Amino acid sequence: MNLGAAPSVTVARLPGSVGVRAWAVAVLITTIVVTSFMSAVTMTGAIVADDAGTTPKLYHAALLVAGVVMLLRGRVARPRAELLLYFGITIGTSLLAYGVHEPRVAVLKLVIALYVALVAASVGRAAGPALVLRACRIGSVMFLVAVTAKNAQHVPAFLAFLVSPSGHPDVPSLAGGGLNLEATWLALASIFLIGTTMFVPYVLAAAATSSLYASRAGVVVAAMAIVAALFYAWGGARLRRLGVSVAMPSRLARRVAGVSIAVAAIGALGVATAVVRQQGAVAYVAQRFAAIGGDPGSVGRLTLWEGGLHVFAEYPLGVGVGNAVPMLRRVLGVDVPEDNLHNIYLQHAVETGVPGLVALLLFAAMVARRAIASRFRDHLLLFVCGYLVAGAIQFTGVDAVFWLVYGMQSGTSGGGDHG
Repeated sequence: MNLGAAPSVTVARLPGSVGVRAWAVAVLITTIVVTSFMSAVTMTGAIVADDAGTTPKLYHAALLVAGVVMLLRGRVARPRAELLLYFGITIGTSLLAYGVHEPRVAVLKLVIALYVALVAASVGRAAGPALVLRACRIGSVMFLVAVTAKNAQHVPAFLAFLVSPSGHPDVPSLAGGGLNLEATWLALASIFLIGTTMFVPYVLAAAATSSLYASRAGVVVAAMAIVAALFYAWGGARLRRLGVSVAMPSRLARRVAGVSIAVAAIGALGVATAVVRQQGAVAYVAQRFAAIGGDPGSVGRLTLWEGGLHVFAEYPLGVGVGNAVPMLRRVLGVDVPEDNLHNIYLQHAVETGVPGLVALLLFAAMVARRAIASRFRDHLLLFVCGYLVAGAIQFTGVDAVFWLVYGMQSGTSGGGDHG
């Protein structure tokens, strides 16, 4: 026996603290992403109707935890200049407008959006771009699964809608704002999966869900996601021509993608055939596109936009956040069931005036410049750009998901130094 020889025994090692921290951060980011998409889910797990009031939501708790963690760790990132300029102008003009018009608690939504962006920037800075993108992808898939599971519980309501379609199905939404907004978020979330084998099946599922909901906005945004994928591929080709190494899917991944696309296409065809035979939502969505400008949904938006222009012409310096629709009702002399103008640019013009609109346009220009500089290869920037484009027909401008993604992108790209 050689007592001097080292024993050939492998010592068990515990996972490194770095790995544990990365795992914990990934779980935290994924939780924030999926709960922000499911913004109608309260802390008790219940679904509130149309994002009701000040009910504590699950994503509020997730963002609060993230903010406390970043503060305790001293990982606070300095925000980008255009972010501070945007919120400084929109909040400031609203407070000034409240001196003339009725003050509204809606201005707190701007404060919350600023908090979300600041926390997200710190989270993105601590996590890094790869971890953030992975968490966004997992969160998006979890959102799709949750929406599909929820819809499976309301088959009778969908069948009733398919027999006599009108408006949208009478089904609760996990995303605050109703099924139309839920369909839009699903379609927009597919941008995170561009360049993976999951993109085509996901965007097809989002388009199918939008058709089931009779959501024109969802179908349009799904088409936008496909355009974004084309820009992403074009950017990759440009980089390869410049000699920059760009990751390409493996042969196995391409085969999996091909099978997934075939299965998704066959499934989509079967569902579409069954739905059309039942006078379903696919045909109804086509009719809704053909009737743009004459159906209640289009007339509603046109009325909102016409009234919003009248209010803006009368009050070019803004009426304050939360006062757009009440002022529109006064100008038009009609009842408006909506709580926003379904156009973030007109919304800013009406509520925060010319200064707020200029601040938003400057913000959008800075985002677009960075997207072009990245050759459209940054998924988070593509998502932000998609939101700003779709904002012409959808959204409010203070959506937590938008500021979450923008903030994380700012942090991962070194948008601010540690404070």
